Amino acid sequence: MVFAFLCHSVTGTPCRILYSAVFGDDLSMETDHDSTQKGQRTTRKEQLLQVSCRVQSEYGFRTAVKDRVHRSSEDTSNDHRFQPEKGFFRLYPGDPFLSAKAVVWSVIEECAYVMICELDENRLLAEIVLAVITRLIRDHVTSLEQKNAEILLKAEKTAAILHHFLPCGQLVFMNHRLIAQNERHLERTLATK
Repeated sequence: MVFAFLCHSVTGTPCRILYSAVFGDDLSMETDHDSTQKGQRTTRKEQLLQVSCRVQSEYGFRTAVKDRVHRSSEDTSNDHRFQPEKGFFRLYPGDPFLSAKAVVWSVIEECAYVMICELDENRLLAEIVLAVITRLIRDHVTSLEQKNAEILLKAEKTAAILHHFLPCGQLVFMNHRLIAQNERHLERTLATK
């Protein structure tokens, strides 16, 4: 099961969460002494911000290394800048969630798309579903002029994409026919919004 899905910026000192959807509850919410709704929301926001800062750090490290390698090689093309950067890391218990989680992320045009999964989840399936969701968000939500700001303004479209391709946080095995069928259903849903 996917615990949460995030979209956040990777530029700037404090990373900015543009969109988040949490599908599950972490056990730390129930055992925490602060049981109010506001306290739980604040704790969840802090946890998601810690994950997004870690993704931003990993992305910064990878791009610094990649730029250094490309500078030292003879290749002068900038094609590597337009390829999505992908990664995976593990969150250990207590950092920031009570149970261990796996994080799958992808960065395109300085916007990170992150899925926080349970540790026993199929990582390859998570990467495939994340790639499909990322492509659809880039196609339906963002425009070239406003880039990532539209993710904030069109949250209902992002929620519709997640509803069709990540229903209730469940990763679904999809072949090309099911993806095409879900895209048609998504088009009908988005036409009404």
